[in-house]
Amino acid sequence: MGGRAFNFLEPGSFPRIPTPVYQPLKARFQVLLQALYVHVGVPTEAPEKPDHGDLDFIVCTPITRGSLDSVNVPHDQVKAALGATHCILVDGNQTSNFAVPISRDTWRSLDHDGASTETFYQVDVHVCADKNEWDRIMYFHSYGDLGMIQGLIARNVGLVLGVNGLKYPNPPHQTLTLNQDFSAISRFFGWSIERRNAGFTSRQEVFEWVINSRFFDASCFRTSGDGITKVKAERTMYSDFVTWVKDQVTAGVVDMEEYGQRRERVRKEALEEFGCLEEVETTVRIFEARRQLKQVFNGTSVNAWTGLNGHWKAVKVVMDMVRERHHGEGGILQILMSEGENGVKQRVLEALRDSEFSPPTENSSSHGIGRLVY
Repeated sequence: MGGRAFNFLEPGSFPRIPTPVYQPLKARFQVLLQALYVHVGVPTEAPEKPDHGDLDFIVCTPITRGSLDSVNVPHDQVKAALGATHCILVDGNQTSNFAVPISRDTWRSLDHDGASTETFYQVDVHVCADKNEWDRIMYFHSYGDLGMIQGLIARNVGLVLGVNGLKYPNPPHQTLTLNQDFSAISRFFGWSIERRNAGFTSRQEVFEWVINSRFFDASCFRTSGDGITKVKAERTMYSDFVTWVKDQVTAGVVDMEEYGQRRERVRKEALEEFGCLEEVETTVRIFEARRQLKQVFNGTSVNAWTGLNGHWKAVKVVMDMVRERHHGEGGILQILMSEGENGVKQRVLEALRDSEFSPPTENSSSHGIGRLVY
């Protein structure tokens, strides 16, 4: 609901805006903002929505900048253009809020029972860093909760879909961004961009469009659990979709093994589709090699290979020599990956031979050291 940002104003200062009022109002403010920003848009509203809490504008590329590196038009210019009397202003790639007084001459229905409370429209202006971000936000936030519903479908196949595109979670490794082009992402999921661009006149049409994804399976569709964020109660379109899906199928036992295998098939297909399979496989291979390196190249192993019999100072010197010769842990890792454990052992023994230490003999001291420089 509008006005949440302006909690210092009286309750009731931001009435809901009926759709017949909202549409011409949106068009008027859009024209005003287009004099300030190159790209100005409002995400397409959810179908069958009777009223609105505020007006949300997505903008980028100032026509007049506050400074050379600024992504904002100077706030005072935006405030003046909108005719706002109260503002909550944020610089940079953020959202600023503007309270614009409602004229009772243009909205006479508000003049009820002699009410004295001044009323406002809340106009939110979100400034994007660039046109690519503008495109993503305009797509993901169109048609109400549709973007969140698409994200839920992605979660069911082990992927993450949000305003920053499609991502591949791969714990304990860093999450990988697969693609940020929603046209390409939609093609991968089997969502018709042409149908979406034609628009929806009802929630039912939205729901039918989104389940056309080739990865949607109502019989094992999860709406909660690991990896799925709980959605706020006011997201009624999202909640209605969840209820609608549950009504489509008869409850039964889900084969979790098959469910897991299907997820992994889709995840691999996503990597192949967006050219990231080799990158992920390399990441996993290096991760496993690093873990193995810790098991192979450590004091205990080097002590055993060299026969230094627990003279840990000598062990450290040999290990440091190996690191220096092979440019640190990364170089040793490459030896392990290409030659295996024996390759690392060979480098350790080479360092031992070139060090001040000799392998232990029967006449060695208790530390097993033949030559040692202190």
